[in-house]
Amino acid sequence: MRVRTALAAGAAALLLGGCASHPVTVDGGGSRAVPATTVPAGPEVRPATGAAAAQAAKVAAAWPGSELQQAWDHGYFPVEDTTEWLPADAFHSGADKQAYDERRFDLKATLPVSVSGLAEVRFADGSTLALPQRSARAAFDAIPANGSGCVGDCPALTITDVRPGTREVATSRGRATVPTWEFTVAGYAEPFRYPAVLPQAGQSLPRPHPTGTGPWSADGSDTSLAEVSPDGLLLTAYVPFGCATVDPGTVYETDRAVVLIGHSTPRTLGPNEVCPASANAAPVEFRLSRPLGTRTVLGLADGLPQLPRQH
Repeated sequence: MRVRTALAAGAAALLLGGCASHPVTVDGGGSRAVPATTVPAGPEVRPATGAAAAQAAKVAAAWPGSELQQAWDHGYFPVEDTTEWLPADAFHSGADKQAYDERRFDLKATLPVSVSGLAEVRFADGSTLALPQRSARAAFDAIPANGSGCVGDCPALTITDVRPGTREVATSRGRATVPTWEFTVAGYAEPFRYPAVLPQAGQSLPRPHPTGTGPWSADGSDTSLAEVSPDGLLLTAYVPFGCATVDPGTVYETDRAVVLIGHSTPRTLGPNEVCPASANAAPVEFRLSRPLGTRTVLGLADGLPQLPRQH
């Protein structure tokens, strides 16, 4: 059976929850509240135990040599955020940052047009992968807008040139050189870079055979990968919770896979407290015994590979 699987990790709107302190709350319209306080990993690795560890072992054992693993190892799946790469000196002023956040640009350059419609990703082992090229226009139109809007005199960032470039990123297959679009902004020595290809997060992948039943609420819960530290030793993932306090998580590691397990402690509600039907998830840090490297983070419940969320 083949299904279309959203591999980008962690939409909290898909998580069941209730009430607790410091939640990430998603309302019916999909908006996000103030980010939750991260539960720190601490200095020591916390290995998984109990029934959740047994489930993680099944998931990890089913991964090597599977049809799913073969698809994962032959595609383009970044394990870092590839939304944008800003220059080291961004931004020169608060006004520049506000202009960027509100997508106020004065486009003085001609946007390049692709001839073949394809772009090549080159991996460290010398292999290549041709993917549909994301046009310069599409990259420009997709620059995130995070501002609330400007009133009155609103300065803009002037784009003076747009040209193709490359950038090295970490992927499920190791380091790879990917094509980019480089936008030169007046006053900045380095360009603003955006990917000219997108991760294959929506491609059809085979679903693994069931490895057990969940939701493991008594012994641990599934998580959604959000971020990998530069040294690969610290992973941040979102842990769903209801009327509970989110605790430090545990990890199950092999030489090919990593499974993150969330934990929480139920709390007693006061006489006037009610658990609202909002979706909550808290960010939790997980420390590994060695860098993640080319190992794959797998979901505890479904055994599917996870990617860090794209901002």
